[in-house]
Amino acid sequence: MIGWPYNGGWQSIDLEKSRYYDAQKAPYTAYIMDSSMNELQIPVGVTTQAWLTANGFEQITETSMIGGNASSQIYLLSNQRDDKIVAKISTAINDDVYAKEAHGLNLLTQTQSLRIPEVLHVSDNCLLIEHIASKQQTSDYWRVFASQLADLHRNNTSQDKTSQSDLTPRPPRFGLEHDNYCGENPQLNGWYNDGHAFFSEQRLRHQAQLALDNGFLEFQWVTYIESICKRLPELIPTQPSSLLHGDLWSGNLLVDEHGQPALIDPAVYYGWREADIAMTLMFGGLPHEFYLAYDEAWPMEAQWRNRVPLYNLYHLLNHLNIFGLSYSEQVKDIIGRYV
Repeated sequence: MIGWPYNGGWQSIDLEKSRYYDAQKAPYTAYIMDSSMNELQIPVGVTTQAWLTANGFEQITETSMIGGNASSQIYLLSNQRDDKIVAKISTAINDDVYAKEAHGLNLLTQTQSLRIPEVLHVSDNCLLIEHIASKQQTSDYWRVFASQLADLHRNNTSQDKTSQSDLTPRPPRFGLEHDNYCGENPQLNGWYNDGHAFFSEQRLRHQAQLALDNGFLEFQWVTYIESICKRLPELIPTQPSSLLHGDLWSGNLLVDEHGQPALIDPAVYYGWREADIAMTLMFGGLPHEFYLAYDEAWPMEAQWRNRVPLYNLYHLLNHLNIFGLSYSEQVKDIIGRYV
């Protein structure tokens, strides 16, 4: 059911009126509740209400929270036909978070490399996406995922198709046309021709300064990170850019209804593919079969595992800035290996 709370009761929505108020940016909030008038109330905007009504979800028969954090909640919504969609909803985060996530999902989808949930609707405080039903993994799950991820990584910016009249090949670039988010924190991008400059400036230096400003890292450790940035061309070999998922830990990897891989929650940018692979190792790693299969699909550079801590220093700094001092020792341990 979709409606307004009204005098302690419930009033159904007049969609024409809702569209009028949306156009006027009126500060009204509507709620999704299930058919049993469950106490779980999910606030949505009027454009989201209109989409739900136009697409068979005018009556929600069941709502359940399936995830979230301090600023965003994730719900599974079911209608009378038992169709299901996922709703990510928040009123406490930046207005463009869901738009940037939708852009990332669409960019990954366009490569036709991996199963990515379809973006159904996006507004300032709501993202509706396809629900991917889960099934037991097939026996070739990790080999398939490795091959598909390698296919994704073969996409870069060497062909700029923004202009149909100019398809001249260009050198691959690093970054993205706009900033986005990795977790709850802004992820700086922009375009760079040099991968070392991009990773130094938009990944390590930015997060180090943020940690200093937040009081999570002392100035001396920031100077150590600066010295690492200056030595980065010695520590990481020159590599081409690849389209990356950007937040590739196991929690963002699903099993779809066919027992095959699917990815959610991207933090996309064009960068070194080793950074994506390194992220898979940050919280224990994937099965060994995956790494062998990826190396068969696209052989990794020599000694790539030695560089994993450098790539994950970005994500650990980001976690430090999101979750606080519990990540301080891990950050300092990695920094200490290079000073």
